[in-house]
Order: sequence, then structure tokens, then C-alpha cells
Amino acid sequence: MGRRKSLKQIQKELQYAQARENYNPPVREEGATSRKQPKIAVAYKPMQIAATGTPKKYKVQASQKGILFFGQTELNVPDAAAEDPMPRGSRPAQVHATVADDSPQIIRALGSTRPYKRYAPGNRGGNTQYSYTAPISIQSASALDDEVKSVFTAVKGKLGGAYGRVWFTPEYFVLTGSGE
Repeated sequence: MGRRKSLKQIQKELQYAQARENYNPPVREEGATSRKQPKIAVAYKPMQIAATGTPKKYKVQASQKGILFFGQTELNVPDAAAEDPMPRGSRPAQVHATVADDSPQIIRALGSTRPYKRYAPGNRGGNTQYSYTAPISIQSASALDDEVKSVFTAVKGKLGGAYGRVWFTPEYFVLTGSGE
């Protein structure tokens, strides 16, 4: 036997159902701008196979603004010519950066009016980009630390002060094969 629902629970479910029935999704404004982030194809050399004589390069889609922010030569990712795409499930090694303002502002949240510190540059709703991500090709596994730190020092002046951050995430390379 099941448990009987209480009156309070039934009223709550009725209120939820009525709210769902009365909800009208907002109509997208005619001519409203969408925020498209252009991508470019770059050649990525996985660190897993970089030790061989002529390592294979793969085509990876990267944010155009991210490549410009970090610098294409510092990332060691030339323009892609006729490379194959990376194997399914693989992720390239990436560098990430968050640009901050030197003097964070205390502003109030729109819904709850809770005060919080805004570390991002620009105004809220101003469509100012403050986070960047780009793939990085490592020339050799032994030079990982040096190459990543050279990219870090190249963008250190662009981070906007003490609150800006830059970090590295390693690659996840998948080698696949069949059962035959």
C-alpha cells in the first residue's frame, strides 16, 4: 500500500501545475544579436605521440579570440591544412585564463539583491569577454613545464592585476582499436 498524500503536498502540486500551465516562455526579440564566438581550425600535436620522429598532427577547433589572446606561436598550433580530426573522446591540452579588474566592484544581484564582488572587467551585461581558452601543443614531454610557463609569462600582463588567473589542463588522448 502506498502512503496517502497530505493536503499540503496536494496543494503544493496543484500550485506547481497551475504555474506550469500559466507560464509563457519569453519571445526572442526580432533582430536581437546573438553572441557567436568564431572558431578557427588549428593543427594540434598530441603529447602522447610527440616523442616519435614525425608525429601526426590533428585538426582541432579553437576559439579565435583565445588564440589571439595567448598567441598562436606561443601555443605551437599552426593553421590546420589537411589534418584528420582528433579521435572521438579526446581532448587537447588547454590553457585557460580569466581576466580580472584591478579594483573589484560591489554590486547587487538582479534577482535576490544580494551584494557580491564582481571581479570581471567591464559592466554587467556589457558583453565583455573575460575568460579565454586555447589548445596548446607541447613539443616534448620533458619540456612541458617550460612551454606552459612561457605561455603563462606571455599573458601575465593581460590578466588585469592580482585577481586574474591562468591555468593549464592536460590532454586526454584516446587510442582506439578493433577486436579483430
